[in-house]
Amino acid sequence: MKKWFRKKRDIDNEAFLSSEKNTQSVNTNDIRIPTTIKGLSDQEVEQLYTEGKYNKEVEDLSRTTKQIILDNSLTLFNFINLFLAVAVFAVGYPKNALFFWIIIINTAIGVIQEIHAKKTIDKLSIVNKTEVTALRDNRLLKIFQDEIVLGDVLVLSLGNQVPSDGIVLHAEGMEVDESLLTGESDKITKQNGDKIMSGSFITAGLGFVKINAVGEDNFVSKLSKEAKTEKPSTSELMNSLNLLIKGLTFAIVPIGLLLFWSQYQSTQSFPKTVLGVSGALISMIPEGLMLLTSVAFAVGAANLARKQTLIQRLSCIETLARVDTICLDKTGTITDGTLTFKKLIPQAGFPASEIERAMSEMMAGLSDQNATAKVLRTRFPSAKTEWQVKEVIPFSSDRKWSGVTFKEKGSFVMGAPEFIYSEVPADLREKLAPYNEQGDRVLILVHFSEELTRPELPQTKETVAIFIIADTIRANAVDTFSYFAKQDVTLKVISGDNPITVAQIAKQAGIAGAENFVDMSTISDSADFNELVENTTVFGRVTPYQKRELIQALKQNGHTTCMTGDGVNDILSLREADVSVAMASGSDAARTVSDVVLLNSDFSSMIQVLNEGRRVINNIERVASMYMVKTIYSAILAVTFIFLFLPYPFAPLQLTPINTLTVGIPSFILALEPNYQRIKGHFLTNILRISVPGALTVVFNILVLQLAGIWFDLSHQDVSTMCVLLTGCVGFQVLLKAARPLDLKKQIMIGLLLVAFIACFLFFGDFFMLTSLFTRNVLFYLPLILGSRSIFNYISLFMTRAVHEVEKRSENRKIKKKKRVI
Repeated sequence: MKKWFRKKRDIDNEAFLSSEKNTQSVNTNDIRIPTTIKGLSDQEVEQLYTEGKYNKEVEDLSRTTKQIILDNSLTLFNFINLFLAVAVFAVGYPKNALFFWIIIINTAIGVIQEIHAKKTIDKLSIVNKTEVTALRDNRLLKIFQDEIVLGDVLVLSLGNQVPSDGIVLHAEGMEVDESLLTGESDKITKQNGDKIMSGSFITAGLGFVKINAVGEDNFVSKLSKEAKTEKPSTSELMNSLNLLIKGLTFAIVPIGLLLFWSQYQSTQSFPKTVLGVSGALISMIPEGLMLLTSVAFAVGAANLARKQTLIQRLSCIETLARVDTICLDKTGTITDGTLTFKKLIPQAGFPASEIERAMSEMMAGLSDQNATAKVLRTRFPSAKTEWQVKEVIPFSSDRKWSGVTFKEKGSFVMGAPEFIYSEVPADLREKLAPYNEQGDRVLILVHFSEELTRPELPQTKETVAIFIIADTIRANAVDTFSYFAKQDVTLKVISGDNPITVAQIAKQAGIAGAENFVDMSTISDSADFNELVENTTVFGRVTPYQKRELIQALKQNGHTTCMTGDGVNDILSLREADVSVAMASGSDAARTVSDVVLLNSDFSSMIQVLNEGRRVINNIERVASMYMVKTIYSAILAVTFIFLFLPYPFAPLQLTPINTLTVGIPSFILALEPNYQRIKGHFLTNILRISVPGALTVVFNILVLQLAGIWFDLSHQDVSTMCVLLTGCVGFQVLLKAARPLDLKKQIMIGLLLVAFIACFLFFGDFFMLTSLFTRNVLFYLPLILGSRSIFNYISLFMTRAVHEVEKRSENRKIKKKKRVI
């Protein structure tokens, strides 16, 4: 077995490269260029680019400025508001169309905010723009994907996503995952002359590919983006709002028609009927809520972009804030991705110098570009290659080893012991144990005489050396994981490395429960993953398909999951998770399918992402409760007045002080303030807890005032004025509750808004169609103002108890389900 050390032949390296390997070492980054392959010249590239034969982006990840303007302007509710504004203007009440100017202003503010956010995100997206290696003028250059021209020769290696369709000119153990194209998870080996499609991923080896289609001519030019954007929405907030909008869309037209008929019967005046119906329908429309939601998401994404975090799917900001389980990949998350070669331990009497020679030849023959290969290539540099390579099998995340067969030297395989040996020999296992227990990464080098003709190793092989490599734990890892533990977020470590090693590193990083680990290579496919994920913290020797199954099991157990990763072996689990996070320093494949990209490749940025998500949800919940008050009471009153045959109490102009001062202005301020409290409860129940008591209090007051108007023969304008006053007072009570905790700034804001509201009665009463407050009417509205607080508090107490009971039952069902699983 040692004869390969003793046979030294003086081989003419250049002759060997020309005849045997047909490559030359002209290049950088340890990539050797076949002499038969010539890239385009700069003149050819310029000509093709001028002709438009370059890889134009088919679809932008963010909306264009035009789309933002159209999406915010051309909405169903804006059309309804426009129709009502034209109607009241046409019947001789132009002042009552004032509400539409507020709609225009709100829409303009939203558009400006979202365009500003888009510009911020677009600028920082350039930082994450995917680069590829192209061969031009016999030099390897880094270019952006949209700079690829027809006929370019690209060098694609492990982790790269194929950017355009092409033909393989030269392959070195190249394997491709085409699951996004075919749905099949098998790895496909590519040979010279094979077609390769955009959207697929390189899972092993290296290849030179000539591009034969660019831009829209690609077979799957939009595939990778669709793979990301078609993920089912897990946004409780957006789903709830969409359900609300759908319900209002179906209800507003029949209610409006019936109310029109009823009002006309009671007033016998077409203009007054139009005025009353307009007043009812305008308040039913939460015109600013959807606008504020999109603005809050856009501003949240812009805030994160400034902190080097790129959001590729806006709704994932909310999902991240609701995550209760984060699955970590050790490399790049717990560790910083850098490796240090610690020790070479010769085995079976092999001299260290000869092992170093074998490793130098092996690293020269391999095209692997992962972190382990780079640290080994640094430790074992190839000054002059003399051994002739016959076969190469590059590293893949499934095999977890790589190997080379040399002429007259036999075969060398390097990788994880558990994957090289079906059962690691007892003596070797004993030698490796201390290093695994202290968290080091252990690799072995084995030798055998048979040729590597397929990715299967012979039974007979001899261990030549042990390599000890150390991971570097991130400096802020302990603080980061401690923060998530305090926030009741469970951490799971899912890694392809040795479970003992991973568990030790997780323990050093302060991850709770790190002692509960499992070797997934010993777990059968029929095992109960649902139980396994609940009782285990660290999963080692996990295949890419097992990673996906673990995520699926967590989701089936009712968890909201986040998966972080940086390698091609993480693609399946990243796509499966409720929200996925990739490191910018990782593979193209991981970045492409992820919802969030950490541009600084620092997991501690997740704290900022979590907080930004909480800010968005908490603020949208509080402003949604304010908008829903007027939507609920307007819907109840509209239905009620269909049967009362009384004039509707509000004209559109009279609603302006209420909608502007108790909802519109404060909602824009509150929606963008810092608010990082932990998310509690469900979106709908949280907003109904405040909005229902407010709406029912308004309905009670208005019905009492309608009865008072009948019994004491009050004019319709007097009743309307008191309805506006009482509704505004309830609106401020809701604002006080929604704005908690009340700091000095909020107190000043609410005080100024209250002064402006009173000023509308004292100084602008004629303009807003309001009568004087200083009449006998004080005897009606003053007791109601004083009593409204008690009514609001009693209904709030009832709602809180009802919501608590619903949430308690829901939680009990989850606990029972979890117990059944365990």
